[in-house]
Amino acid sequence: MNRTAVVPPCDWLCSAPSMPRRHPSVDLIAHATGQSPGYGHASSDGRYQAVLFDACTVIVDTRERRQHRAPGVYPRGFEDALPDGMKGPALRVEGEETATAYAPTWTDVQWISLADTPDGFWMPWPDARATGLPPLDEQLPTEWSSDAPCATERVPKSATDRVAWLVALAVLAFFAVFGFEAMTWALTGGWQWLWMVVGLPVFAMFSVLTVMFVVTSLRERRTVRVALEAMSLERGEGFRVGEPFDLRLRATVPEAGTGERTVAPERIVMRLMRRTIRGDANGDGVLEDECCDEAVAHRDDARADRLLYACELCASPEHRGDSKGDAAQWWVELHDPAANGGEPFFIAGLRLLPAR
Repeated sequence: MNRTAVVPPCDWLCSAPSMPRRHPSVDLIAHATGQSPGYGHASSDGRYQAVLFDACTVIVDTRERRQHRAPGVYPRGFEDALPDGMKGPALRVEGEETATAYAPTWTDVQWISLADTPDGFWMPWPDARATGLPPLDEQLPTEWSSDAPCATERVPKSATDRVAWLVALAVLAFFAVFGFEAMTWALTGGWQWLWMVVGLPVFAMFSVLTVMFVVTSLRERRTVRVALEAMSLERGEGFRVGEPFDLRLRATVPEAGTGERTVAPERIVMRLMRRTIRGDANGDGVLEDECCDEAVAHRDDARADRLLYACELCASPEHRGDSKGDAAQWWVELHDPAANGGEPFFIAGLRLLPAR
């Protein structure tokens, strides 16, 4: 399983939890310019990505391996449908009063069209062989909640809750019956009609309250949130290619909020990843992300106060490297199997030990 800087990826995890993961080319550009990438966005087809570098927005075309720098603006998202007949896709930006050869002066929201761009709009990516591997962007959160759709369930009630529910229902039903009886007393005529003044509003109000109480009680449900907290990954001093490597994730289940129940995932997918620099057909160096091994770690409930997910990974000798001894980065990714094709929620770097 390879992920290179040539293949269009998904979005990336930046400042917001819901943002997807950025493309390796963004890390390469940041490493070449000596800047730190900020938040960003991706187009609906995954071809274009835009990331903020200080007060400059960098747009990358992952299909054609090119970039464009828009100074003084901040990315706000890609748009497929644009006003005034502009061709999409385009990047919606806002920022300071800035003018370039490809975008007019603005002080509010404007669009940078990426269709039929003029000559000189795009610049090539930096050569990875000249810049070297960028630093690994580790993600070591202590808390995590699954992005998969949450299930719902009926709220279980204890014996005390059931007794309290019956008492409340009996009180509401009593007043509804009393109001109805008062209206029947008013039908006898004479001064008895005054019971209608009391019976009608009491019957109307408490009958409605009784029905609403029963309906809302029967429909009361809570969400089941899959989450972990106090996460820590035991990865040891490092690993060797061709030898088994043990990984252990320890965590606890967070306290449930109002209207929910928190549970730990039954299993977690762990992947051993490697990033190297490979030459392409044009003679340029590109980054290549490759999955060297994958395993499923099941939940161990041996200790009630602490959960354990353990598995064993091993990189085959063919991943040791070629004769040129290209440098490589190794890391482990943790994925939620319930989120199909989702991005990793935990990325931890690994140190490669020399062969025995």
